[in-house]
Parts: sequence; structure tokens; C-alpha cells
Amino acid sequence: MAPGPGPKAGLLGRLDGRLATSLLFFVSPLLSAAIPRLTWLFLPLIGVALILPALRHCSGWRALLTPDAYWTPFFLLAFYLFLNATWAADQPFALGSAALFLGVSLIVCAASRSVAYLPQTLLQRAALAFAIGAFLGAFYLLFELLTDASIMRMALNAIDLLQRNAKHMEIFRGEVIKVKRSIVDRNAAIVMFSLWPVLLVLMNLESRRRQLMLGSAFFALAAVTILLSEHDSSKVALIFSPLVFICAWFWPRATVVGLAAAWCLAFMLVLPAVFGAYKAELHMAQWLPSSARHRVIIWEYTAERVPDHLWRGIGAASTPALKPKRETAEKPAGFRFPRSTGEHAHDLFLQTWYELGVIGVILVAYAGAATAIGIYLLPSVAVPFASAAFFVCVAIETFAWNVWQTWLMCAVGLLVIYLQVAAQCHGPLHRTLARRSEHQSKRIQKTTQVPT
Repeated sequence: MAPGPGPKAGLLGRLDGRLATSLLFFVSPLLSAAIPRLTWLFLPLIGVALILPALRHCSGWRALLTPDAYWTPFFLLAFYLFLNATWAADQPFALGSAALFLGVSLIVCAASRSVAYLPQTLLQRAALAFAIGAFLGAFYLLFELLTDASIMRMALNAIDLLQRNAKHMEIFRGEVIKVKRSIVDRNAAIVMFSLWPVLLVLMNLESRRRQLMLGSAFFALAAVTILLSEHDSSKVALIFSPLVFICAWFWPRATVVGLAAAWCLAFMLVLPAVFGAYKAELHMAQWLPSSARHRVIIWEYTAERVPDHLWRGIGAASTPALKPKRETAEKPAGFRFPRSTGEHAHDLFLQTWYELGVIGVILVAYAGAATAIGIYLLPSVAVPFASAAFFVCVAIETFAWNVWQTWLMCAVGLLVIYLQVAAQCHGPLHRTLARRSEHQSKRIQKTTQVPT
């Protein structure tokens, strides 16, 4: 009989696994800050890196995927998205969005629960690797902003396979000579997503002096980078998320409840707010940026059409299918932009109303509120950071991109995992969650046991 692997081989295997996990947590924020569209790759990779070792210590997939009060709304929403795709104006895109949402939810659910079963040393090293990668990612973006995207221009000119977009760059004799700052808006959002998880990681350092110095350094680096960019949503998140952090530091329970209530209230107020902004002629206000005036027109035109499909919506990711053609779009006198829905509503709350209807609004509001309330389950030191991160997500998705974009959904999923890993390094919650998951698994096994 051939001898089995000895203790040394097992130790080397564990070390290789920990090294691979730390490397992934280092590379993910760094490359995502440089190429945001890569988040679709890193979310499953990091999920696998956490889930596989956890499966050796828990009772199987049921412990990682059993619905509870905080994940049930996400699975209900995923079910509705598949149902919604059956009447969507653009069924293939609606079905793809539903599948993507379900996949991201399953990965994030399993990965965030996996940390309850992993060694503290692995989590601490992974968290530190993430913080270092995020530091370098923010520094890279700052360098690009200060040098007119010199690295990006060099790559575009050297590699023919890379896509060139004349809308965001100047091309002279086949060479990219200038890149607009708006092309790195996604990069700025990635840096903003990383801010509060990194600060939470740094709180785990033993020296208070190092916590203060490194935390201040990263906040300053991220702030300068975001303020130099042209991404206004990230600037809003940067300015107001510290206020949420301060409130959650002193009044954690009230702040978490307030975030959940504000999330639900935003769905109720978005339509009156949009009509009020249009009635106040903010789309004609010269003191507003051009992009803001354009959004007011898009919001009002979209809000007008919500009652046409009030209960079920037009279908997820179906706004482009019903967008008026440019040559037929109405453009009243004095309007700089024609009245149209655009490719999407540029607002999470309004897009939910238009595409998913009242049913979707209820489910999305339920999911967001459950997420906000769930923040209070984290170790007390993590609650302010998670609260601020929740606000960052809402601020960026309220004014920026289509909520169904792959890179954005995966970026938010990664943010949740980063926060969970950082939070588990701070307290005994990982043991509490492990016991709760084990209890749920045993209860399921008892109910499904066939008597002999």
C-alpha cells in the first residue's frame, strides 16, 4: 500500500491555499481599480477561495446557502426577476440580468458565511493583502489623473486589441493623444467602494498610532483621487459617508434603522421629487452641470411612463428597447437635450419603478432594508464602517449607472465580502454565526430525516 501524504504535505497544502487567498485579495482591488470591468472575474475567484476551505469545516452547502431573514429577500427578488423576464420588452437581457443577480447573490451569500469557519490568521492576512492592494490601486488612479492617463494611453497605443472609444478620447493619425477624465469614472467608483472596508481593516492593527496614520493616509489618498476625477456620485459618497460613519459611531442602532427607513422612503419620494425638479425647471438651470440637467429630463420622461406599467414594469434591463429613436424624440424649444428615457434611468429607485413595477419596488425595498438592519449583527467596531459603505453604494447607484451592469453588481458583491472578512477579524461574531449556521443545518437534517 502506498503511503499517504504526511503532515508536512498537508501543511504545505494549507500554506499554499492561504497564500493563494491572500494573493487574490491583493490583486482584486488593485486590478479592479485599473480595469473595473474585471470585477466579474474576481468575485467568483474570491468566492471559491473562501467557500472551498469552509466546506471542510461546516456541514455542507446548506450551512452556507440556507435562507434566513437577511438573504430571503434577495432570493425572492431573484425569483421575481426571472418571472419578470417573461413579459419584459427585452427578454434576453432581462433573463441575463436575472441570472446575473442570482449568481452574485449566491456567491456573496456563501462567501460571506464562509468566513465564520475560516482561521483568523487566514482572514487577517487576506484583509491586510486587500488593504495593500487597495492602496496601490488608489495610487495608480491618482497617477493616471495627474498624468492625463499616461499608462492607459501607452497601453491603447501599444495593444491594437484594446477598444478605443472616440467619445472619450482624441485620436490623431491612429494614435490616442488625449483621454477624457470621465473615462475613469468607474475606476473612481471602485476606489470609493474600497474606502471604508480598508479603514475597517486598518482598525485591526495593534498600534493606535499606526491605525491613525495609515487610516488618515488612505482616506487622504482616496479623497484627493476622487476629487480630481469627474465622477460626481463618488464625490457625493465621499462627502456624506463620513457623516453616516460619525452617526453610526455614536448611535449605531438608530443609524442602522435610519438607513433602512431612508432606503424605503426613497422609493416613495422619488417620483414626486423628479416631477418637482422638472417643474422647477432645473433642466434649464445654467448653474447646474450639463450632465445634471440631462438627468432631470431623463428622470421626468421616465417617471411619466411609470403608470403605463405600474404593477409589473416593462422588464429588467428593458429601458433601451423602449427608448425613443433620436430622430423622433421630442426636443422642446430651449432644451439642450431631447426628452427620452436614455439607455437607463440614471437612478436606482426610478429604474426600479419603471422596469420592475410596484412588485419589484416592494422586493428591492425589502432587500435593501434587510441589508441595512443586518449591519447591526456585525461586531460593534464594524457597524460604523459598514453603515458608511452602505451609504456609498446607495449614493453611487442613485445617480450613476444602470444597476444591471455586470461590473457594478460584482463590485458591490466584492464590497460585501471585503467588509465581512474585515469584520470577522475584530470580534467573536464568527463563532456566533458558525453556531447559528450549524444549528440551522441540524434542524434541516432532522426535518428531512426518513424514519426507519
